[in-house]
Amino acid sequence: MLTSTSVFQSAAAPGRRNTNATPAASPLRYVLLYIIDDTVQTERPLSDKEIKILRQDLKRLDKQKLFQIKFLVGWTLLAIIVGTFVYFRLDTTTELYLLIGTVVIYILIGVWTFLEAYLKQKKLRKNINFVFATNKVKSIKVIGTDYIELSEVEDEGVNYLFQISDNKILSFGGQDFYPTKNFPSDNFEIAICNGQKGEVVLLETYNYGKKIRPNRKITA
Repeated sequence: MLTSTSVFQSAAAPGRRNTNATPAASPLRYVLLYIIDDTVQTERPLSDKEIKILRQDLKRLDKQKLFQIKFLVGWTLLAIIVGTFVYFRLDTTTELYLLIGTVVIYILIGVWTFLEAYLKQKKLRKNINFVFATNKVKSIKVIGTDYIELSEVEDEGVNYLFQISDNKILSFGGQDFYPTKNFPSDNFEIAICNGQKGEVVLLETYNYGKKIRPNRKITA
Protein backbone atom coordinates (compact mmCIF):
# COMPACT_ATOMS: atom_id res chain seq x y z
CA MET A 1 0.00 0.00 0.00
CA LEU A 2 1.40 3.39 -1.01
CA THR A 3 1.41 5.88 1.83
CA SER A 4 2.89 8.97 0.20
CA THR A 5 3.68 10.42 -3.20
CA SER A 6 6.47 12.81 -4.14
CA VAL A 7 6.80 14.54 -7.51
CA PHE A 8 10.03 16.39 -8.23
CA GLN A 9 10.41 18.86 -11.08
CA SER A 10 13.81 19.18 -12.63
CA ALA A 11 15.07 21.60 -15.23
CA ALA A 12 17.90 20.59 -17.47
CA ALA A 13 20.75 22.26 -15.70
CA PRO A 14 24.02 21.52 -13.95
CA GLY A 15 23.68 19.05 -11.12
CA ARG A 16 20.56 17.42 -12.47
CA ARG A 17 21.71 14.20 -13.97
CA ASN A 18 21.63 10.48 -13.71
CA THR A 19 24.86 8.75 -14.60
CA ASN A 20 22.84 5.86 -16.02
CA ALA A 21 20.44 7.93 -18.09
CA THR A 22 20.59 9.26 -21.61
CA PRO A 23 20.32 13.05 -22.01
CA ALA A 24 16.76 14.31 -21.86
CA ALA A 25 15.29 15.69 -25.07
CA SER A 26 13.09 18.18 -23.27
CA PRO A 27 14.45 21.14 -21.21
CA LEU A 28 11.96 20.32 -18.46
CA ARG A 29 11.48 16.88 -17.00
CA TYR A 30 9.80 15.22 -14.08
CA VAL A 31 11.05 12.61 -11.67
CA LEU A 32 8.27 10.58 -10.10
CA LEU A 33 8.88 8.66 -6.90
CA TYR A 34 6.08 6.94 -5.03
CA ILE A 35 7.67 6.35 -1.65
CA ILE A 36 6.15 3.64 0.47
CA ASP A 37 7.52 4.45 3.93
CA ASP A 38 10.64 5.49 5.81
CA THR A 39 12.14 2.02 5.45
CA VAL A 40 12.57 2.75 1.74
CA GLN A 41 13.66 6.39 1.92
CA THR A 42 16.37 7.50 4.32
CA GLU A 43 18.62 10.51 4.67
CA ARG A 44 22.41 10.57 4.63
CA PRO A 45 25.20 13.16 4.22
CA LEU A 46 26.68 14.02 0.83
CA SER A 47 29.25 11.56 -0.42
CA ASP A 48 32.65 12.65 -1.76
CA LYS A 49 31.49 11.91 -5.30
CA GLU A 50 28.38 14.05 -4.89
CA ILE A 51 30.38 16.93 -3.40
CA LYS A 52 32.73 16.74 -6.38
CA ILE A 53 29.82 16.81 -8.83
CA LEU A 54 28.25 19.85 -7.18
CA ARG A 55 31.57 21.71 -7.13
CA GLN A 56 32.02 20.97 -10.83
CA ASP A 57 28.53 22.35 -11.40
CA LEU A 58 29.50 25.59 -9.64
CA LYS A 59 32.56 25.89 -11.89
CA ARG A 60 30.38 25.40 -14.96
CA LEU A 61 28.07 28.14 -13.72
CA ASP A 62 31.06 30.49 -13.42
CA LYS A 63 32.08 29.72 -17.01
CA GLN A 64 28.53 30.24 -18.23
CA LYS A 65 28.33 33.59 -16.45
CA LEU A 66 31.57 34.75 -18.11
CA PHE A 67 30.27 33.62 -21.50
CA GLN A 68 27.01 35.51 -21.00
CA ILE A 69 28.89 38.71 -20.11
CA LYS A 70 31.05 38.39 -23.24
CA PHE A 71 27.92 37.72 -25.29
CA LEU A 72 26.20 40.87 -23.99
CA VAL A 73 29.26 43.04 -24.65
CA GLY A 74 29.71 41.63 -28.14
CA TRP A 75 26.01 41.94 -28.94
CA THR A 76 25.93 45.58 -27.80
CA LEU A 77 29.10 46.50 -29.71
CA LEU A 78 27.72 44.89 -32.85
CA ALA A 79 24.54 46.94 -32.56
CA ILE A 80 26.54 50.16 -32.13
CA ILE A 81 28.94 49.38 -34.98
CA VAL A 82 26.19 48.47 -37.43
CA GLY A 83 24.11 51.46 -36.30
CA THR A 84 27.07 53.82 -36.83
CA PHE A 85 27.74 52.36 -40.29
CA VAL A 86 24.10 52.88 -41.33
CA TYR A 87 23.95 56.36 -39.76
CA PHE A 88 26.32 57.87 -42.35
CA ARG A 89 24.07 56.64 -45.13
CA LEU A 90 20.84 58.14 -43.87
CA ASP A 91 19.03 60.84 -45.83
CA THR A 92 16.09 61.85 -43.63
CA THR A 93 15.27 62.46 -39.96
CA THR A 94 12.64 59.71 -40.11
CA GLU A 95 15.29 57.19 -41.08
CA LEU A 96 17.41 58.36 -38.16
CA TYR A 97 14.57 57.72 -35.69
CA LEU A 98 13.98 54.30 -37.20
CA LEU A 99 17.67 53.49 -36.86
CA ILE A 100 17.80 54.60 -33.23
CA GLY A 101 14.70 52.55 -32.41
CA THR A 102 16.14 49.48 -34.14
CA VAL A 103 19.46 49.74 -32.31
CA VAL A 104 17.75 50.20 -28.94
CA ILE A 105 15.49 47.19 -29.53
CA TYR A 106 18.49 45.13 -30.63
CA ILE A 107 20.40 46.03 -27.45
CA LEU A 108 17.36 45.34 -25.26
CA ILE A 109 17.05 41.86 -26.77
CA GLY A 110 20.65 41.19 -25.74
CA VAL A 111 20.02 42.53 -22.22
CA TRP A 112 16.85 40.42 -21.85
CA THR A 113 18.68 37.27 -22.99
CA PHE A 114 21.50 37.97 -20.54
CA LEU A 115 19.18 38.62 -17.60
CA GLU A 116 17.13 35.50 -18.29
CA ALA A 117 20.24 33.30 -18.28
CA TYR A 118 21.74 35.15 -15.31
CA LEU A 119 18.66 34.68 -13.13
CA LYS A 120 18.48 30.96 -13.93
CA GLN A 121 22.15 30.52 -13.09
CA LYS A 122 21.75 32.54 -9.88
CA LYS A 123 18.87 30.30 -8.80
CA LEU A 124 20.90 27.17 -9.53
CA ARG A 125 23.84 28.51 -7.55
CA LYS A 126 21.62 29.25 -4.56
CA ASN A 127 20.16 25.74 -4.68
CA ILE A 128 23.61 24.13 -4.86
CA ASN A 129 24.79 26.21 -1.90
CA PHE A 130 21.60 25.20 -0.08
CA VAL A 131 22.45 21.53 -0.63
CA PHE A 132 25.96 22.11 0.74
CA ALA A 133 24.54 23.92 3.77
CA THR A 134 21.94 21.25 4.61
CA ASN A 135 24.24 18.34 3.67
CA LYS A 136 21.27 16.00 3.20
CA VAL A 137 20.70 13.39 0.53
CA LYS A 138 17.44 11.48 0.14
CA SER A 139 18.51 7.90 -0.38
CA ILE A 140 16.16 5.26 -1.76
CA LYS A 141 17.70 1.79 -1.74
CA VAL A 142 16.06 -0.94 -3.77
CA ILE A 143 16.85 -4.65 -3.54
CA GLY A 144 14.68 -6.91 -5.66
CA THR A 145 14.42 -8.87 -8.89
CA ASP A 146 10.71 -8.62 -9.72
CA TYR A 147 9.52 -5.53 -11.55
CA ILE A 148 7.26 -4.33 -14.34
CA GLU A 149 8.40 -1.76 -16.88
CA LEU A 150 5.94 0.82 -18.18
CA SER A 151 6.95 2.03 -21.63
CA GLU A 152 7.55 5.72 -22.28
CA VAL A 153 4.60 7.89 -23.29
CA GLU A 154 5.65 10.84 -25.47
CA ASP A 155 8.80 12.16 -23.69
CA GLU A 156 7.87 11.45 -20.07
CA GLY A 157 10.46 8.71 -19.58
CA VAL A 158 10.23 5.08 -18.51
CA ASN A 159 8.43 4.05 -15.32
CA TYR A 160 8.95 1.01 -13.10
CA LEU A 161 6.96 -0.96 -10.54
CA PHE A 162 9.41 -2.76 -8.24
CA GLN A 163 8.28 -5.48 -5.84
CA ILE A 164 10.41 -4.80 -2.78
CA SER A 165 8.59 -7.07 -0.33
CA ASP A 166 5.59 -9.41 -0.24
CA ASN A 167 3.09 -6.57 -0.04
CA LYS A 168 5.02 -3.45 -1.03
CA ILE A 169 5.68 -1.91 -4.45
CA LEU A 170 7.94 1.02 -5.26
CA SER A 171 6.92 3.01 -8.33
CA PHE A 172 9.36 5.48 -9.88
CA GLY A 173 10.37 6.77 -13.26
CA GLY A 174 11.08 9.71 -15.54
CA GLN A 175 13.60 10.79 -18.12
CA ASP A 176 16.49 10.06 -15.75
CA PHE A 177 15.73 6.35 -15.57
CA TYR A 178 16.08 4.98 -19.07
CA PRO A 179 17.38 1.38 -19.13
CA THR A 180 21.14 1.00 -19.69
CA LYS A 181 23.59 -1.89 -19.67
CA ASN A 182 23.70 -1.68 -15.84
CA PHE A 183 20.23 -0.42 -14.95
CA PRO A 184 17.81 -1.61 -13.62
CA SER A 185 19.76 -3.96 -11.38
CA ASP A 186 18.81 -6.18 -8.46
CA ASN A 187 20.49 -3.77 -6.03
CA PHE A 188 20.62 -0.02 -6.62
CA GLU A 189 20.28 3.33 -4.88
CA ILE A 190 18.57 6.52 -6.02
CA ALA A 191 20.15 9.61 -4.44
CA ILE A 192 18.33 12.95 -4.61
CA CYS A 193 19.29 16.43 -3.41
CA ASN A 194 16.55 19.05 -3.38
CA GLY A 195 16.81 22.82 -3.53
CA GLN A 196 15.02 25.40 -1.41
CA LYS A 197 11.66 24.85 -3.13
CA GLY A 198 11.99 21.15 -3.79
CA GLU A 199 13.76 21.39 -7.14
CA VAL A 200 16.00 18.47 -8.01
CA VAL A 201 19.55 19.80 -7.79
CA LEU A 202 21.29 16.46 -8.01
CA LEU A 203 20.01 13.04 -9.04
CA GLU A 204 22.26 10.00 -9.14
CA THR A 205 21.62 6.28 -9.49
CA TYR A 206 24.21 3.87 -8.09
CA ASN A 207 24.16 0.23 -9.18
CA TYR A 208 25.54 -2.33 -6.74
CA GLY A 209 24.07 -5.49 -8.28
CA LYS A 210 23.67 -7.12 -11.66
CA LYS A 211 21.38 -6.07 -14.51
CA ILE A 212 17.94 -7.70 -14.49
CA ARG A 213 15.07 -7.84 -16.97
CA PRO A 214 11.43 -6.96 -16.28
CA ASN A 215 8.88 -9.69 -15.62
CA ARG A 216 6.62 -7.83 -17.98
CA LYS A 217 6.58 -4.73 -20.21
CA ILE A 218 3.41 -2.71 -20.47
CA THR A 219 2.94 -0.22 -23.31
CA ALA A 220 0.66 2.80 -23.41
